[in-house]
Amino acid sequence: MPVDWTPPAEVPDEAFPYVLSTGRRLFHYHTRTQTGRCEGLNDLLGEETADISIADAETLGIAHHERIKVRSRRGEVLVKANVTQEVPPGMVWMAFHFREANANWLTNPAFDPNTLTAEYKACAVAIDKI
Repeated sequence: MPVDWTPPAEVPDEAFPYVLSTGRRLFHYHTRTQTGRCEGLNDLLGEETADISIADAETLGIAHHERIKVRSRRGEVLVKANVTQEVPPGMVWMAFHFREANANWLTNPAFDPNTLTAEYKACAVAIDKI
């Protein structure tokens, strides 16, 4: 049954001007209970990053691999910035593989009323240079 698109429960505002989108990274599986013990995969990706656009990094004065704070109304994580052209301005992209900087700590508890699926894929965040 088709449904009309509705915006996320939380959209950017003055205090939290960026959209956090979450997902999975190529080298790890879920919370790394299996892939976290693989030296080769950890060599490729040993910690979480926050992927931000080149334009946003320039505006905020953030260099590639500089440590930053990503915070939402629910919490904050400290990660390295991955400055990339793969993410559009206004968006931050992170995964949930690493306990030390799990993107799901930032997401909101809203859920879709039809499917009862949690809305882990979008919330408003701020980025602070440390």
